[in-house]
Amino acid sequence: MFDIKRVNSKLVAVLPTMLRRLTRCAPKAAQTSMLQLALNRFFYPELSTGELSFLQDKSVVVSVADIALEFGISLNGKQLQVQLQPAQQDLLLKAELADFIAMISNQVDPDTLFFRRRLQMLGDTELGLYCKNLLDSIGPERLPLPLTRGLQWLAQQQGAAALADTKPAVEQR
Repeated sequence: MFDIKRVNSKLVAVLPTMLRRLTRCAPKAAQTSMLQLALNRFFYPELSTGELSFLQDKSVVVSVADIALEFGISLNGKQLQVQLQPAQQDLLLKAELADFIAMISNQVDPDTLFFRRRLQMLGDTELGLYCKNLLDSIGPERLPLPLTRGLQWLAQQQGAAALADTKPAVEQR
């Protein structure tokens, strides 16, 4: 019998491994171009109004630990520049894929992840607060609807998988 919950949980469990292989095998120039295009398109309203000026001469490094993806974001004029494996960082934002997805889809806020030690912010505290406030002010509705729905579904599946992982430990008490 076909069990959709089982299929979903297996898909969610294997996703980081698949993405880790993809980031390892995909050409670095293609990864950089895609990230740069996506970020410039996503943050276009803020770029055009100068709201991202706090990034001038700064480098924010995003590290998605479980898929081995790390990239730096900096502002060059009115464009965001992306660099894989950046040499300089003023701020490091580090979490696992599931936590970034939950944050992007508004399933959980950055403060909650930070205080649960699932999101690390290391470096320039003021820059970190600017980034956090910016992300808090932007909702997932800016993303294309299919992507928003996909991220919400994925966040729900990851939440259900995490809950299933903790149930036996609670029941044994």
